[in-house]
Amino acid sequence: MVLQKRQAVRMKNGIGFRGSMGLVMFLSQYCIAMAVTAMAGPRIAAPAVYMVRVRGHPLSAYRGSPGLHYASTAHHAPGTNRPDFSSEAAHAYAEHLRGRHDMVLEEALESGSFQKLYSYTTVLNAFTVKLTDHDQAKLLESHPRVLSVERDQLLKKTTTHTPQFLNLPKGAWPLLSGAENAGEGMVIGMLDTGIDPTHVSFGDRKLWTKPYSHLNKWKGGCEVVEDNFPAGSCNGKVIGAKYFSRGIMAADLFNETYDFASPFDGDGHGTHTSSIAAGSQGVPVVVKGYNYGTASGVAPRARIAVYKVIYRDGGFLSDVLAGLDQATHDGVDVVSISLGSINSATGVPCLNTFDVALLFAVSTGLVVVHAAGNSGPYPSTMNSYGPWVISVGASLSDRAYENHVITRTNQDYVGTGFSAGTRQPFWYHLIYAEDALNNDTEGLDAEFYSYCQNPAPFNATVVKNKILMCNFVEYSGGSAAAEFENAVKVATSLNAAGLIMLNKASLLSMKLQRVSMDPVPYSIPTAFIPDSDAAADLLSFYNTRTKRDDDGNIVQFRARAKMNDSRQALFKVEAPRVTSFSSRGPVFANTITSVVADLMKPDLVAPGNEIWGAWAQNGIDVAGFVGESFAMISGTSMATPHIAGVVALVKQKHPTWSASAIHSALQTTASNVDRWNNTIQAEQPSASPTTTPLGPASPFDMGSGAVNVTAAMNPGLVFERDFQDYVNFLCTLPGVDANTVQDSTGATCDQRVGARASDLNTPSITVANLVGTREVKRTLRSVSEQTEHYAVAVAAPAGVDVAVHPTAFMVADGEAVVVYVTLHASQTTGGFAFGALVWTGDRGHVVRIPLSVLVGEVV
Repeated sequence: MVLQKRQAVRMKNGIGFRGSMGLVMFLSQYCIAMAVTAMAGPRIAAPAVYMVRVRGHPLSAYRGSPGLHYASTAHHAPGTNRPDFSSEAAHAYAEHLRGRHDMVLEEALESGSFQKLYSYTTVLNAFTVKLTDHDQAKLLESHPRVLSVERDQLLKKTTTHTPQFLNLPKGAWPLLSGAENAGEGMVIGMLDTGIDPTHVSFGDRKLWTKPYSHLNKWKGGCEVVEDNFPAGSCNGKVIGAKYFSRGIMAADLFNETYDFASPFDGDGHGTHTSSIAAGSQGVPVVVKGYNYGTASGVAPRARIAVYKVIYRDGGFLSDVLAGLDQATHDGVDVVSISLGSINSATGVPCLNTFDVALLFAVSTGLVVVHAAGNSGPYPSTMNSYGPWVISVGASLSDRAYENHVITRTNQDYVGTGFSAGTRQPFWYHLIYAEDALNNDTEGLDAEFYSYCQNPAPFNATVVKNKILMCNFVEYSGGSAAAEFENAVKVATSLNAAGLIMLNKASLLSMKLQRVSMDPVPYSIPTAFIPDSDAAADLLSFYNTRTKRDDDGNIVQFRARAKMNDSRQALFKVEAPRVTSFSSRGPVFANTITSVVADLMKPDLVAPGNEIWGAWAQNGIDVAGFVGESFAMISGTSMATPHIAGVVALVKQKHPTWSASAIHSALQTTASNVDRWNNTIQAEQPSASPTTTPLGPASPFDMGSGAVNVTAAMNPGLVFERDFQDYVNFLCTLPGVDANTVQDSTGATCDQRVGARASDLNTPSITVANLVGTREVKRTLRSVSEQTEHYAVAVAAPAGVDVAVHPTAFMVADGEAVVVYVTLHASQTTGGFAFGALVWTGDRGHVVRIPLSVLVGEVV
């Protein structure tokens, strides 16, 4: 393998590497590269695939029209809180839309000069078409029925203990009659890389004494492909499965060898996330013969609907939209989307095609859970924008796997890794890679070979039965996981007693960043020392103890150490804690002008670091877990299905609640303190990521806080929004006019003098530029079964005087109370300041909303 000189800061796309300091470290989250560009902007030469939005409402928004003889399709079906998109009226209107799409193509283009790939009818009135030349896109753009023409965008890739950490066995599950009933009747839609239906986590018989019954509300189906997704792949657990590949195939990027033209998962990521959300309970996690415990999904009884929209080497937005359109049509209760844009959408992020499609999906009653992104810790790195989606950041749980390297002088160096320890109670000599080279390698770059990627230059006799120490960071031979795998192979071939990888950060700025590897099971004792200072100290211990002659040649190895078994989990980490890679707020209202939105993101955090999950039999994306049934990976991709599972539990408990009520319940009950009742910490908090390795998390780091599943089942009060509220929010954004909003949503803005984005009835208040005084209104509705008295406590942000009226109120179940919050700027602080409002009820409910205010001017 040829190694290239590595930059001081390494950009990794391999799963398993975690870094920070603003690096774009996409761990296991699969990211949509969807900077949506209007046709007026730069174009790339055709042939290419384009998404074309057409005037008129999709099924999710059509309520009848004087000019059309079609019945409403957006109204809720009798006895439900969701539209029925399988009705005759829906079929008729969908056919009408498809006909309009065909008509536009026929009127604008010559027959045979294009290939229509998809018609979207449920969450968008749009189609995707492959064009043969650039002028065709111009012709489509000029058609009077066309709203916009955008080029399709390439996509790239972005639990045994977490149920206990979330207190599910003693909290939420008993409220639903136990784990065997937790999620019953709920369908979780997974937009991901597919699923391995043969995995025991998705069986519908072996682990369940109660068979799954028919679900009348389910309108979806199962695509059977005899080669790899045969009849029987779907069952009571995996209730539906479809794949969408026309976009990636049109781009000639589909690889038949491992992508599989079926819902089967050729990557592993979709299988992993599905098991986190709804994997069966009590599945043994055995990797390389070692039992790590038993696994369960958050909602183990929930059904899984699979929408394969991304592939081993990427995917396209056109396929993602097709999957979302189908999931909404099929009637899933919640959709988990571990995808997020790499670049902020141009202009107004909330109005890009993807976010508008999500808005229409939510308008049907569907709850959308979306990954915040893995671009932390710098501010404004969010990959999820809309207030209608639950944007999820990643946190650490209290579980950790540590590999301790203990020197003969009893110095303890903490690393990570999954492996047996060195043979006890023996001590082994340490040998640094640069000292283990053959004599005939003089003149070669010793540092170059110290990364242990090639066994040829090493003296096997010298290395044998010693613990080999290799460098990490300065050179790269590929992904971090692959580099580790290569080093293990080298150490094994040299008969080393163990391997230690040292994070040799050479720059002061790099010493701050938290760099770590998800533990991977290796065949020999292996540890990664992520702390560069600790790594330097261990190397200093080695050099001090090693005896050399006057020429620097080693006379005697005298530094000795041993490595402990690291396969047993430890439960001592202060948790939860926001991970360094988790993307941070605030979000921009307009990316061109860099105006910050009056909106808090992320919404909350959930476990997303070192998460066990099911792994596909063909999954090849994580070195060390190839061929295994389970894998451990990190990312907001893992946090997202945790919340999707929680949504399923809350919706099962409260089937009539709106999507925004569930959204609110998760936020107002989230915890802002850890298990020791201390303020939740963030690795490199976004307020000072370059100077603070660990500090208090702000709402732009953790949103409302860490999910509290049990409390979310009974929140007391909720903050609700509807489709028109979101439309009014869009109308307040800078650079947006009423016509733009109407074109995008089909709805008109309520003309209100002085309307602001902060008026949206979210369970948080964010003001990005407070000048003088601003009054903000919030409406709280009781979902308690009894009348309750509430009193508010105010923790005012620095430089802001906060008044709340009324300060106390009595509210009965189902009733709403309007509260006015007055914010007065008293002092500029140079940045955002944070606080909270907390309503405490006399029946035990505690309702908390964060305050985030930047004082622009004191008047």
